[in-house]
Amino acid sequence: MKSKSPRNRGLLLFDYDGVLVDSLNILSEYTTVFCREHGLGEGLNKTDVDAMESATLSGLIEAAGISQAYVRDYARHLFQALNRDPLKVPLFKGIPEMLRGLARHYTLCVVTANHSAIVRQRLDAAQLTSLMDCIYGNEQPGGKVEHIVNALEANRAQPTSTWMIGDTVGDIEAAQNAGVNAVAATWGWQSSTRLKSKAPDLMFEKPQALHDYFKNTWQQTTAKTGIPR
Repeated sequence: MKSKSPRNRGLLLFDYDGVLVDSLNILSEYTTVFCREHGLGEGLNKTDVDAMESATLSGLIEAAGISQAYVRDYARHLFQALNRDPLKVPLFKGIPEMLRGLARHYTLCVVTANHSAIVRQRLDAAQLTSLMDCIYGNEQPGGKVEHIVNALEANRAQPTSTWMIGDTVGDIEAAQNAGVNAVAATWGWQSSTRLKSKAPDLMFEKPQALHDYFKNTWQQTTAKTGIPR
């Protein structure tokens, strides 16, 4: 992890599942196995995922129809499965290049409903952890709104120069409630129509498009302010 960044750097906060890693199919597979083993139906389907208000563990539990009696077992099942084979969850195409490029000009953090140990393990495998100034996971107190505020304070960032990049309506709402810019990534868990309904500030269909936008924004800002490149 890097030290605190200078005040003139923008802050980019990335959700993990559905933005950096293509985890939906794997999570659906693990959930289906659990549900079948416990006689709880067939698990997740795309329609249920798109309708979720919150892409958190509780959101997955509700979408899959897992009863309260099995919540702890399901959480343990997911954590163990993801830790057992982190490389089974692939990074989206272009993510390593995007992160390496943006880290040259912005402060990068992860704000996720996943456990930070799982995030670190996957990013370590791709040699990307060192690009992140902070990783906020579900084992830390508070939800995404609180974690966004914590990241702002820890990195001495301004809300106007901070962007939360997520793939669910819950991510967009968290950004809006924390007072930062909301960016929708349509390559993840929820559809562009669903994301658009929450009026994000920006919307991108591919990591390369997001990379290009923020690179150009940085170049325009430095040209106006005269900050050395």
